[in-house]
Amino acid sequence: MILLLDDSDQEVVDIVESKFLEEGKAAIIELEEIWLENEFPELNFKIEEIVKKIQQQILFQDVMDWMESANPSALDGWVLASRIQYPGLRIELARQQLNQFKIDAWVMLSSVQNPIDQIAILNHVFFEKYGFKGNHNNYHSPDNSILPRVLETKLGNPISLAILYQAIAQDLGIPVFGVNLPQHFVVAYCTMKKGVEGLGLKTNKQLDVNEVEEVVFYFNPFSKGQIFNRESIDAFLKVIHVKKQEHFYWPCTSIEIFKRILRNLHFAYSEQHQFDKQQEVLELMKFIGMIEDNTDDEDS
Repeated sequence: MILLLDDSDQEVVDIVESKFLEEGKAAIIELEEIWLENEFPELNFKIEEIVKKIQQQILFQDVMDWMESANPSALDGWVLASRIQYPGLRIELARQQLNQFKIDAWVMLSSVQNPIDQIAILNHVFFEKYGFKGNHNNYHSPDNSILPRVLETKLGNPISLAILYQAIAQDLGIPVFGVNLPQHFVVAYCTMKKGVEGLGLKTNKQLDVNEVEEVVFYFNPFSKGQIFNRESIDAFLKVIHVKKQEHFYWPCTSIEIFKRILRNLHFAYSEQHQFDKQQEVLELMKFIGMIEDNTDDEDS
């Protein structure tokens, strides 16, 4: 059937391709084995294209399942976005790397209850011990929005550092959530509604942004966890000439975070002239219905 991909009749080629697409993930292993043994570049190119289409098909379905889940995780969403660059990436690998960060923070937190002290400890572990920091020198690199690259280089943009920080904090039961500012992305320490405070480490249940009671203070992972208040956001909005809107001060959903990652990746791939990857991001943006939001949002 592989040889029919070289058939002169396009209809035959389309039928063969559709058969492989129907097989889905199972066909990828078979196609990759044939690719390794094949000596004809043109046929290999066609195999590569089919594998990409299957991977895209799987990714789109996984994204839809994630978006329709009861309480989608921002970290899981970032893994999905990162699969544009690393199609075989699995969330288990990312969580394994985060586990040591979490253990170190848990040991130091012990019985600490004061929110400022909790964030000071998390800042020490995240920024000082493990060396995560903002990539000021290459701010628009796609690597800043790709999870494996951020974990490897310890460099990220505001939103990628915020997702990692949020994931570690929430796993420890600390109510930290991302805040979707224009031209920037920060994190808020929040109080939760009555009966929700015990979630997190003890129950292994993810905190839900819909259960947030109020924001206590904000901090900026891109600036090593610098703490600030609502008035600082007022001043920031004034500087960038953006009118105040209440959602600028409130934690955002994981789906909103996911969409912002995609916008950043779309811009970053364009800046690097990686137009094939930019197109892949655009197709995913179309698939989830955000094409009307397709702007060059390179700010986070």
